Amino acid sequence: MDYKTKKVDGKDVLYSSDWIHGLEQEIHYNWYYHQAKIVYDNCTRKDKILEIGIGTGVLSDILKKRKWEVTTLDIDEGKNPDICEDALSFNYLKAKIDVVLAYEVFEHIPFSTFHKLVEKLGSSKVSSIYFSLPWNEYQIIDFSLSLPRIRGVKFRFSVRKQRIDTVAHFWELSTKAKNMNEKKLVTFEEVQTLFNKHGYEATPLNKIGAIQYFEAKLI
Repeated sequence: MDYKTKKVDGKDVLYSSDWIHGLEQEIHYNWYYHQAKIVYDNCTRKDKILEIGIGTGVLSDILKKRKWEVTTLDIDEGKNPDICEDALSFNYLKAKIDVVLAYEVFEHIPFSTFHKLVEKLGSSKVSSIYFSLPWNEYQIIDFSLSLPRIRGVKFRFSVRKQRIDTVAHFWELSTKAKNMNEKKLVTFEEVQTLFNKHGYEATPLNKIGAIQYFEAKLI
């Protein structure tokens, strides 16, 4: 994959639109369903929603076609977002954003920049943030079984990687924190403490594969 770079908060951030032109794996469409369901379950059509990181555009297409008020923001003009700008520079207060969606986005910026972004979202009175982060793990087994009149059974087994393989990731979730030069492993407790510091209560939602979903509500 060919990456481009832009300076965000004084650091080089890698991004690419190459991957959006290929057919994704089945699990990606499972993610899109759960991302949309989070909106349906927790938002109203009066909310002004900003999706940070448009990706393939599938989620915003789903929501816009069903009359949700969604604006897309991305650093990469090749993905054709509504607004091409980095998340830290965007004026959330002026745009009167109620809800931010950021699925598999925050790990693409340094954790120190993520601190600043959460602070800005809190001071801009963004009421809800729905986001996802990758666990730093290998999925060894991911098995589910559904039978008539029997509750579905799911079984997952994973092991910690202890390194970040994705070039464009600055940090990922782990049960134990670890610094690795400019990359780091971060615990959920550290993420939760950061949101609490800026007026949010952050709680984990469901986990799909290695991707953990979260809700952060302004208290």
